[in-house]
Amino acid sequence: MERQQDDIGFIDIPKEYCNFTKREKRAICNKLIDMLLVTIDRELDPVINRISFLNDVLESSIISNEDTEQYEICACLKDIRNILNED
Repeated sequence: MERQQDDIGFIDIPKEYCNFTKREKRAICNKLIDMLLVTIDRELDPVINRISFLNDVLESSIISNEDTEQYEICACLKDIRNILNED
């Protein structure tokens, strides 16, 4: 079964992301979360939960990047998802 996908935007993840410290990774992830949420707020109907939507987009993006063996991108997306879902 083939998944349907829509592109809602692109983010640039540094190629050396996996070599960064935890603090550097968190700073980059927080900046990316801010950028993604601003885009979602601009484009998405306000009745849709933006955090749930972003979680769905991240999951889909992780799967897509695993399929193309973009493991550095997957690592960053997983970190973003973890930060987004912290209590």
